[in-house]
Amino acid sequence: MDFNSYQEKAKETIQRNASDDKLTSIVPFLGIIGEIGSLVTELKKKFRDGDAYVAFKTKLEEELGDVLWYISTIATQNNLILEDIASKNLTKIHDRFLVDDSETYKDFDNGFPEHEKLPDEFEIEFISYEEIGKKKLKIIDKRSNEIIGDPLTDNSYIEDGYRFHDIFHYGYLAILGWSPVLRKLLALKRKSNADIDENEDGARAQIIEEMVSLYIYSLALDHELLKYSNSVDSGIIKQVKILIGKLEVKDCSGKQWEKAILNSYEIYNKLRDNDGGRVLVSKKNRTLTYLGKK
Repeated sequence: MDFNSYQEKAKETIQRNASDDKLTSIVPFLGIIGEIGSLVTELKKKFRDGDAYVAFKTKLEEELGDVLWYISTIATQNNLILEDIASKNLTKIHDRFLVDDSETYKDFDNGFPEHEKLPDEFEIEFISYEEIGKKKLKIIDKRSNEIIGDPLTDNSYIEDGYRFHDIFHYGYLAILGWSPVLRKLLALKRKSNADIDENEDGARAQIIEEMVSLYIYSLALDHELLKYSNSVDSGIIKQVKILIGKLEVKDCSGKQWEKAILNSYEIYNKLRDNDGGRVLVSKKNRTLTYLGKK
């Protein structure tokens, strides 16, 4: 049976509240909460009795069926199609957990001249130093041995290592092929297209990228800066996608964003632990690699 057929059959069994028609649309929401409780009760029995609970599979099937009925009813009462809900959910979870094949990455530089493209691969070096009692950091482009941008500090009353945070931007460049911030610092804005230059590479996009980095960092602080993490909470990925709005990077999957975040924080923690070092930024391999110090 397909979802459309199920929804049509289930619709015939929806009960109307005799006293207040508004309650008819509220009851299924309450009902699904109750059924989830029953579902958890079956799990409790399984934990308690182990293999002796031979009815577990049968009861689980029954309770899941009740949950499905309430889902279908809520969809029907709100003019939603169960088939569409299932299809959109599959698209969403594939984007979040599966879409990471090399051919699925977007090339945001496609069609632009070479002098406006982000580099496929290059090495940078984070060099820490002290000036007037304040810890500072400069990032060297090893292709030219020139400083990229201005020297950085933690911009905080306490020393917390945030001066190394530019590695997040290099992570976005390497894994996602995107970084308005680095396009400005590396003088690679796509000026040959005025709309792209203004809307994708301009100040607003740069601010959004910085905001995304700070948002993730503020949450990562509660998880030891993701030092021991092999996944990122889906709520964080969802919020990041809201923040980037309609920018071109919206075409990158949730799984790709997760990879960019985890790889960036892996290198960030190594830079902090070693007070600097060399990093290979490889867009062609979609990865950041810590190369150690000299």
